[in-house]
Amino acid sequence: MRLLDRLVLRELFGPFLFGVSAFTSVFFAGSYLLKLTNWVMNGMPLITALQIVLLYLPSILVFTLPMSTLLAVLLGIGRMSGDSEVVALFAGGISLYRVAVPIIFFGALVSAASILLNEVVTPWANVRNQDLQSAVFQQAGVDEHPFTLFDEGTGSLLRVGGGMDRGTGALKDVTIVQFSDSRPVGILYASKAEWAGASDPSLKFRWRLYGGFWQSLGSNSGAMSSFGESNTRQVNLEKTPRQLQLYQKDPEQMTFAEISQMVAYLRVHPDRPLEKIREMDVERWNKLSLPLSSLVFALLAAPLGIKPQRSASSVGLGLSVFIILIYWMIWHYTCSLAIQGNLTPIAGAFTADVLGIAAAFALLRRASK
Repeated sequence: MRLLDRLVLRELFGPFLFGVSAFTSVFFAGSYLLKLTNWVMNGMPLITALQIVLLYLPSILVFTLPMSTLLAVLLGIGRMSGDSEVVALFAGGISLYRVAVPIIFFGALVSAASILLNEVVTPWANVRNQDLQSAVFQQAGVDEHPFTLFDEGTGSLLRVGGGMDRGTGALKDVTIVQFSDSRPVGILYASKAEWAGASDPSLKFRWRLYGGFWQSLGSNSGAMSSFGESNTRQVNLEKTPRQLQLYQKDPEQMTFAEISQMVAYLRVHPDRPLEKIREMDVERWNKLSLPLSSLVFALLAAPLGIKPQRSASSVGLGLSVFIILIYWMIWHYTCSLAIQGNLTPIAGAFTADVLGIAAAFALLRRASK
């Protein structure tokens, strides 16, 4: 049966590469080409534009790999069906389910590659892309994004107005409101805060403050003391630079584990509208549901591709576009329902996949009769 597997996989490989090239080009042209062209015409160096194109590709491939899988199976199996190769296989006692095995393997392989791409390459590429555009347009980069959080370990509210340097872990433009029994008792401000745990692991929750002041609250005196760049003040915050980095990133710049950590924290200490937290949770599960759609499309295309009339490339391409359209409509609708709170985030992200798998097995059962 290894010969059968090689035969089917060989038929899928060519259309898959064609689909990746075609869908990625169309997706890029529709989303980024006009904007990038305007940048180049306004003076952006061509080499910088090419770098930005390469950094956009991982995010695009997450969407186009499932589409290419669907097209590859429809065209590849459709070609075999049109040339009566599938009929010959059935006549030799090979069932449709056995023919579907290499197709399922191919879909699972593409899904695994998509997950790896989404977890390892895409977050890094999105951060690098934003940094590159920030340098060109003199905008705020990832390092300069302000953020606010509540440190439950010390009962302090932390506001970092100037962001955090990813290289050194230093915070810029820091305001800390300290609480006691839910009552604010003091305000600390510093132009810079450095992590003491870099040189001593036992001080991993200790931060050194430079160039600011401390003022007590809730008393008639309103005592205030200042400190400069040389005479520092130290404060405890049960957050390391690695944990604080998450608050500077958008969901597309984080891995599944990082978004899970953020969602868990925001559920306990919400610092934004509930709808935004649900949206982040949906984004977390989409990091798995979108790559899984490659396997779903492979399962759907297997029974549809064996019909003789599917052998024409134009029919296969049209059918793939129709299936993709139906899938994305369902996916967008259920994700919107989850963001609104009418579905759980995991249901919103995976409903389209579940429906696709159910439809695929129904079609396989019907085609095998």
